[in-house]
Amino acid sequence: MLDCCANSPKKRPRSLDIAFRRRLQQSNATSIPDTPAYRLLRYGYQLRARVRDGQWLATLKSRTMGSEVGIYQRLEIEEPLAAANCPDSIDDLPEPIVDALVGIVDESQALDVICVLDQTRWTREASPASSGRPRASKAILATLSLDESVIRQSIAGGGLAHLYEIEIELAKGVDIAELQVLAERFMSAYSLTPSGESKLARALGVISRHPSEAPENWQGLHPAMHMGEACRIIWREQLTKLLLYEAGVRYDQDVEYVHQARVAIRRARAAARIYQDYFNPKAVKGYLKHLRRTARLLGAVRDMDVAIARLEDYQHKTRKHSAGDLQVTLAEWRAKRAAAHHALVAWLDSTKYAKFVADFLHFCQTPGAGIVDMTAPPGEDVTPFQVRHVTPAMLLANFARVRSYEMCFDQPEEAPVETLHRLRIACKYLRYNLEFVADLLGKESKDIVDLLRKLQDDLGDLNDAVVSKELLAAGNYSDAQKGALGYKQAQEKIVEKLRSQMRIDFARFVAEENRVRLLSAIAKI
Repeated sequence: MLDCCANSPKKRPRSLDIAFRRRLQQSNATSIPDTPAYRLLRYGYQLRARVRDGQWLATLKSRTMGSEVGIYQRLEIEEPLAAANCPDSIDDLPEPIVDALVGIVDESQALDVICVLDQTRWTREASPASSGRPRASKAILATLSLDESVIRQSIAGGGLAHLYEIEIELAKGVDIAELQVLAERFMSAYSLTPSGESKLARALGVISRHPSEAPENWQGLHPAMHMGEACRIIWREQLTKLLLYEAGVRYDQDVEYVHQARVAIRRARAAARIYQDYFNPKAVKGYLKHLRRTARLLGAVRDMDVAIARLEDYQHKTRKHSAGDLQVTLAEWRAKRAAAHHALVAWLDSTKYAKFVADFLHFCQTPGAGIVDMTAPPGEDVTPFQVRHVTPAMLLANFARVRSYEMCFDQPEEAPVETLHRLRIACKYLRYNLEFVADLLGKESKDIVDLLRKLQDDLGDLNDAVVSKELLAAGNYSDAQKGALGYKQAQEKIVEKLRSQMRIDFARFVAEENRVRLLSAIAKI
């Protein structure tokens, strides 16, 4: 992966040849502390504590993506710690860091280690090469680093996985355009992939997917796992994603953060529907209630994002051909979106949500919590409760539910949009069920999910067109009647086109070839 860090203004790049000089190695263990509700992470901050040259240091980072090739701009404050250990509360941090967090966390807030990165770094300095006689000393262009990180969940915990990353950091005063050139050359020469997330995000992802007592580098579900424990892993992974997206949901104009946060909530709720019978209902009732509320608030923002994007796309395509402006409609929808976003952030800021996050994280990190003991007493019938015993029949039942909609396509009249919405929900649960156990299904699962995703996308786009029509009908846009009528007609054409495409994709998904593929994949569990 390629992780590029810079904070210089853009200028026109110049031609570069890179010559390397000086190599050194650094090893250190970095602890990442946060509050029990991951408040720093949720507000876009990362705190780390480590020892360098015998001195404990605290570093606060705030970073946002600045380029498609993994170039970052970030705030960074590093100060020595008074005590020679990892801080236990915000009050233990150096004053400049405490000041930077005013309004985010209280000074008395406790801190817990959420992950540890044992990092070994090999570095080389890069300078522009010149033709002719080499100079005795060359200006340093950037520092290239190869980082090997061992991920641990706690200071005393064992290693869960290894990460490798190349980082390019510009020297002070060097043009950011040089970084763009370096990044592109490394990507093309070594087939590197730009990193869209921090080391912390990748580490937390690994931790969230690592079952208790599993060997190093094991990710995801195990065939002999209790279904409730499988759900716990899924919940933990989706909750981690939700927390990682929260800062973007709060502050970023990129609507993809809301989209991905909503997907994480949907997956968590789908896991609840699929696996909740393996928990004591009282143990999970409160968590499911707060998941529903968060999903509803995220959904309200996402629905407006989709409607606005569709209307803007329609305006762009028809501006030269239509007198209808629809700016009043667009302004109204943006106002609705702003109101929905305000309600969402108010919920994310609430003490109820913070308590939900802290409690649910603890629940997801505690094997056995809330699990129904389904071990059969001697002499009694055995009830299936392991992943390998329950999942095959569950996948077939979900597939049968989707396939049963064949009856709707056998009729001469078109299926009502309400029926297609129910089909979309059935597809969603089957897809999530497949993706939760994809590692156990073998390579066939990718083809199955790809076909299902295509059908689900058709149904989703059709639903979005219907929702846009309904939003338009619910408003009072008399000053844009011509534009509103044209937009309504455009959405109706989209619906009809998608109906035809959906029939084709549905037939492909339920075809004999895919049924055989599904049975072959299930046999591997």
